[in-house]
Amino acid sequence: MTRSGGTKTKSKRSSSVSADRARRTMIRRLLQRLDACRAPASECTDRTDVLKNPGLEVAGATILLGAALAANAGLERAIRNSAPVVIVEVPNAHWVEPMAKALAAVFGPDIERPPAPTEPGRRRYRNVPVVITAGAKSRQYDPDHPARISRAIRDYRTLIGVTGPVCPPLPDELLRACDERLAIESFDPEAVELLLEYVVGTAPDRRLSEDEASEIEPLDLRVAVHPARGAEGSLDRLSAILRKRLHRSRSTDVPLLQDLAGYGAAHEWGLAAAADLSAYAKQTIPWSACEHAVLLAGPPGTGKTSFAAALARQAGVPCLSGSLAQWQAAGEAHLGTTLKAMRAFFEAAGKAAPCVALIDEVDSFGDRRNFAHYARDYWTQLVNGLLECLDGAGGRAGILLVGTTNHPERIDPAILRSGRFDRCITIQPPSISDLAVILRHHLGQDLPDADLTDAARRAVGGTGADCAAWVRRARGHARRADRALTLKDLMAEIGHADEAPSQADDRRAAVHESGHAVVAHALGFELHAVTLHSGPGLGGETRLKARDLYPTGRDLRDQLAVYLAGRAAEILVLGAPSVGSAADLVAATELCGQMHCRWGLEGRITVRPLDPMPNGLDVAIERDLQRAFGVAMSILSQRRAGLDRLTELLIAQRSLESIEIERALEAVTSGVTPSITTSKNQLSSSSGCGTKS
Repeated sequence: MTRSGGTKTKSKRSSSVSADRARRTMIRRLLQRLDACRAPASECTDRTDVLKNPGLEVAGATILLGAALAANAGLERAIRNSAPVVIVEVPNAHWVEPMAKALAAVFGPDIERPPAPTEPGRRRYRNVPVVITAGAKSRQYDPDHPARISRAIRDYRTLIGVTGPVCPPLPDELLRACDERLAIESFDPEAVELLLEYVVGTAPDRRLSEDEASEIEPLDLRVAVHPARGAEGSLDRLSAILRKRLHRSRSTDVPLLQDLAGYGAAHEWGLAAAADLSAYAKQTIPWSACEHAVLLAGPPGTGKTSFAAALARQAGVPCLSGSLAQWQAAGEAHLGTTLKAMRAFFEAAGKAAPCVALIDEVDSFGDRRNFAHYARDYWTQLVNGLLECLDGAGGRAGILLVGTTNHPERIDPAILRSGRFDRCITIQPPSISDLAVILRHHLGQDLPDADLTDAARRAVGGTGADCAAWVRRARGHARRADRALTLKDLMAEIGHADEAPSQADDRRAAVHESGHAVVAHALGFELHAVTLHSGPGLGGETRLKARDLYPTGRDLRDQLAVYLAGRAAEILVLGAPSVGSAADLVAATELCGQMHCRWGLEGRITVRPLDPMPNGLDVAIERDLQRAFGVAMSILSQRRAGLDRLTELLIAQRSLESIEIERALEAVTSGVTPSITTSKNQLSSSSGCGTKS
């Protein structure tokens, strides 16, 4: 076994060495062809003149081209000996023009092609490739391109289209005729070393980091690399430019979506959508295969607006943002100017496509069913105007719409129908692990070795915006004290040290939330987390995972017991309930009323409105709630040890996640079974929302 493993390792190493050698050989061969295009040395006064013709940017593009062709040597031979149609995809728009010049130079006039298959007796013709491209800032290709493409195909010549992210689409004729696609990667440390060796004559003693090398743009080479500086001096200048850019992007610009935490299902969706949008920008997939829109819902401060910018950066496309308030401000809220500003936003997004377009606070448009009579015409026309823009007369290809809202229930159903904001993802408050990552992001270079687990536990219930505020205030406190930031500063800001709840309040909240958790666990609910919030009047929260799509009456009666378990725990442990059960009682009453009046789960099948409450319904609801309260009290009495254990853990740790709750309860309830039989997978509410106090 050992010998076999060693052989495989040796084989892989030798394959890697062989690939590196082939890569260097291909790059040097292309650079030699590039040299052949330069003006004769006798006509140049010094090496600087040679570098101006054709230029450092073209040399850099030639190296990137060689690295890509090394993995596809057959394509290099095809370009030289036959007449393929090739699309070359560069890493960003800045490389479009340099790559076009590099292709024209290295596959230039010295290349001959065989006669066309239909002309076997004719002599060989020179196969000068036709390169179709646009400048990095251009929004349209040259109108002469279709004629050039037709001539190239007619004359049996190589045809190459160069494109990149955020570039206009290549002509349809070229896309249809495409035989091969060649993806050009960004610079890596070895490619930078080869460039310096080519320009200066010697290789540097060190290399750039992967992050630095991948940021190189053509202008960086022109500014930093020069024979007079030597290899080390050129590398130092280049590194300084790139480090400054990386620091600026990491400290002030939007982070990549992949580096953010706390978004749950939205994070997974966003990464997939960004990959598709990036692929669409490179013309590898059609727009019909991409996600078109998403509505992000959730409490304030959960990072819904930041998500759109991070999504755009992940995809490598621009992000445009707008809102109804912004459009109304364009003309004193006059209907005509508001609609004009709205349409201008969508037109700008169309010109910038592929892009991400953020519409903030979509619920501002309201629901046409609920408009007041005196303002109905105005608001109805605003909603209709938005619907027209969402549909678009010519479609909205390349525009990924991201809407945000704190109140999805207030949005007109037509806005949420298929083809518009048909996908809605709820962003929940971040978990302990998410909060630790978010705090680390906002701390940046501060407290690099600190363990943020305790800080994250204390921060549970907070949002990403809260984390930013805590770090900002902690830094201000340390700055005014003329010292470095400490973990104690951060903990004090998170814990609201000056306004901390009393021990008695803390204990009552812990008993209440533990009661919810114990009963939910006993009845087969899937717990997500139990949290004891810091700060005055914040209480706690017990969150359950999404319930079944179609719960039965039995499922919902178990859910009523969970709602009332916090009040039952307070009575059992502390002797009396508190006003902390108010939200639970409201939720339980509404749920029980729906069971009687809307869902036909309590004998009657006639649907009736809850407001005003039908005669006798209040008596039936009170009876059912008392019954559910009795179930909760019975379970807690049997599992008192588990209730006490969970209470102490919650006071000590401030937040417990699913696995911690399971371990704590199983350790003290081994062999104990609830007095009623229930089914598994009975959940309190959809989208992970649980009971709050």
